[in-house]
Amino acid sequence: MFRKKIVIIAVFLLGKTYGQVTGDVFVLNRDRDLFYAHYTPDISDNSSFDYQRLSGKLGFTPIFFNKLAFYNTIGMDYHSIKHGENKPLFLRKNEDYYNVNYSLLAKYRITRNWSVNALIMPHLIGSFNDDIKSNDFKINGILFAEKRFNTKNRNTYYILSFGVGYLTLSGETTINPVVNIMGNINNKVSFAVGLPSTYVKYDFNNKHSVKLVGDLNDFTVRMDKPILPSIPEGTNVKRSVFTTASVGIEYNYWLTKTIGVMVRGTRSVFEKYEFQDSEDEYLFGFDVPSKLYLSVGVKINPFR
Repeated sequence: MFRKKIVIIAVFLLGKTYGQVTGDVFVLNRDRDLFYAHYTPDISDNSSFDYQRLSGKLGFTPIFFNKLAFYNTIGMDYHSIKHGENKPLFLRKNEDYYNVNYSLLAKYRITRNWSVNALIMPHLIGSFNDDIKSNDFKINGILFAEKRFNTKNRNTYYILSFGVGYLTLSGETTINPVVNIMGNINNKVSFAVGLPSTYVKYDFNNKHSVKLVGDLNDFTVRMDKPILPSIPEGTNVKRSVFTTASVGIEYNYWLTKTIGVMVRGTRSVFEKYEFQDSEDEYLFGFDVPSKLYLSVGVKINPFR
């Protein structure tokens, strides 16, 4: 168990995060997609459950007031889990979840190379089969400073971000340190290492690029069901926690200067699909082997 915790903490620090942690903040401007839609079908043979995901994001034009700038993003994720015949009684054969999220980044530039930033990320996550309740609304946030390091080569620079975040990860909402390093090297190689993004990208030319990526798909959904439906006064299942940490490669092909398509293949290094009670204690979980994931999508990036 301890080894699993070490693995997932490492991937949290080296992963592009979906679900409760939203907002593509710690990426270089040239790698920032204004819009994307990604689809991940189930391609693995798993007798316990099948999983698929549809994700989308839309960014808006920044708003500037002298040294202060605001960046707005909205997104939505759809998670579908189809269970096998041996599912526990409190689960439906099909569980369909949604996550509607918004992020607001406020950036105040102190000097040419220093800024202070605040990111607020409210989100609503729930089940299509249940009514919305007040505790389906959550708010995450990050407060951080940013320092840019320039070099003699105008195409090579590095950006260090450090601060503190109030984040929901694998079912737990805690205060965490946040450290990120990003860089651009000779206009061919760009990278970001940290939370919520890790990647190394190589641009062959204006049409083709590849990325090595760390990928974290993580969401927690409120539930309130007796673990045995015939005994309502029994122990209740209060939340479902789904976490997949994976690494892989992504290929991008740009149809025009701003519109592209992508294919991403990853293999999970950590999988968790479990259910907890009101004290965050483990009640039931699926034994999930390492799996392959394939995602396809379209994107718009006017900053290339």
